[in-house]
Amino acid sequence: MGVYTYKAVDSRGKTVKGELDAKDELDLSTQLAKLGYLPISIGFKGEKKPPLGKTMLKKAFSKTSLKAVIVFTRQFSTMVKASVPIIEGLTILGEQAEDKNLSEAVKQVIEDVSGGFKLSEAMAKHPHVFNELYVNTVLAGEAGGVLDKVLNRLADVLEEEEQTKNAVMTAMRYPIMVSVALVIAVIVLSVMVMPNFAGIYGSMGVDLPLPTQIMIMISNALRHYPWVFLLIGGGIFFAAKTLLATPMGRKTWDRFKFEAPTFGKVYTKVVMLRFAAMLNVLYQAGLPILKVLDIVKINVGNTALAADIDKIKNDVSDGKGVSGGILASKYFPKLVGYMVQVGEKTGVLSTMLDSLCEYYGQEVRTSLKNLTGLIEPLMTAVLGFVLMIMALAIFMPMWNMISAMKQAV
Repeated sequence: MGVYTYKAVDSRGKTVKGELDAKDELDLSTQLAKLGYLPISIGFKGEKKPPLGKTMLKKAFSKTSLKAVIVFTRQFSTMVKASVPIIEGLTILGEQAEDKNLSEAVKQVIEDVSGGFKLSEAMAKHPHVFNELYVNTVLAGEAGGVLDKVLNRLADVLEEEEQTKNAVMTAMRYPIMVSVALVIAVIVLSVMVMPNFAGIYGSMGVDLPLPTQIMIMISNALRHYPWVFLLIGGGIFFAAKTLLATPMGRKTWDRFKFEAPTFGKVYTKVVMLRFAAMLNVLYQAGLPILKVLDIVKINVGNTALAADIDKIKNDVSDGKGVSGGILASKYFPKLVGYMVQVGEKTGVLSTMLDSLCEYYGQEVRTSLKNLTGLIEPLMTAVLGFVLMIMALAIFMPMWNMISAMKQAV
């Protein structure tokens, strides 16, 4: 990776200069093409080799808060609507932004816009802050002269995404806490309690039932060979991560998300909300439908669904509507296809998409609430059952011994 300087001509014939990080000249040319620039000259400035520790820390903490981006987008929309100059508005927002990554990105955007870049072009240089959905929405707003409206609508979409993520995390919080408590309980009982009872039973020559024998084996393994459990856990984690990194593994996992019992229905509603929201904001912004589908495919977050969206794009290229491909897909609920079909036939697709967003927003909130109500007693029952089995494993030999003594007397 190195730093390259360039001189290029934009779509308006204006000469622009700048610097970009790229692997090589071909990579730089690709980046310039995405920005709509025709390179005139390219120069190599030098290798970019930041310290290893700094690189790792930056990678670990470079994620920008979605909430900060939402607040920025809302405020920026208000300023544009109030006819505040873009550079002045960005300067104010950059200075008051609490998120460091967002603040740094906005400062770079200001420099680029001041140097002749379009706002969307400048934002495209910071994908860790402004993703492709964001950049293309801004691009459409610039082209149509409705930047304030598309920014406000984009903020709605991002806010819905944030609320959905928070709702999912809330639903998963209890099972995670119970699972952690269960693991701790098993370790404590196996390492600290079971050895004492095992010594007593061993000295008295008591016949041990199968649950107790298994518990003692687990106890010995945890006390003498803890690294085995660490290796097994690490191996499973590494194998799963490696498998999910492959296209086939990722697609299989993404398919399973739709088909999983109970959770699959909730996941489908979450993905449909995301799909409808992104499709709606880009369609209302005035982007061509093929471009809209390209962006949605990249940002929908599921490779199995992305493959079907690609098929829908091919149908549209052949002169067919969007609804036909949606109805043919096994991942899209029929409701989505029918509503899109009505929208296409009546010319009110944006209204239908608004209705879909509202419907699935409510459905996601209700489903997650119901899921939480289902998970809590289930996890409590699992915790109680495991602890009961462990208690029986510890005390059954004692009860057997007491019964034998009573019979002897």
